[in-house]
Amino acid sequence: MPDTEARRAQQHGQSIKEKRLQLGLNRPAFVAEMARHGHDITPDYLNKLERGTAPLARASLAVREGIRTVLGYTTQEWFELTGLYAPHTPPAPATPAGPPIPPVIDPVTLPLIIPPELQQVIDEYGTQFPELHNETTLRALVAPRLFAGHSQGPQTPQQWLEYFLMNRRWFPQ
Repeated sequence: MPDTEARRAQQHGQSIKEKRLQLGLNRPAFVAEMARHGHDITPDYLNKLERGTAPLARASLAVREGIRTVLGYTTQEWFELTGLYAPHTPPAPATPAGPPIPPVIDPVTLPLIIPPELQQVIDEYGTQFPELHNETTLRALVAPRLFAGHSQGPQTPQQWLEYFLMNRRWFPQ
């Protein structure tokens, strides 16, 4: 690496490290934040970038964008700091002030229609699994049929029981 490129790599690395520390992020936390934003980088590679042994200018655009995003720089600030290209990203829409706007229409409660095969499961296993008598549980169980048609979801009592047991942990006890 020529001297100017090496100095530039070290300057970039120092800037990244200072901002990362200013944000209170250690390397693993920074890497996790990048992953949360959809960018992959290893702590070792981040270390090399910060030391200047891996020039930021040679990093992929995706890695540079991840670093820029996590550090909170705008594209203009990033260019001024590094001299490196960053694609223009439109500003995030402003969040409205005040409480959330209520829905325009009242929610519709659809009738609870229990298929005969599910009723057999309730009759046979209702004492063993009392949540089978809970309306919320039953609505969740019949939802596939309600929204996708009678041919969707379990068809036999055995399938209903298996479906219930697979999803039981999500239902109120």
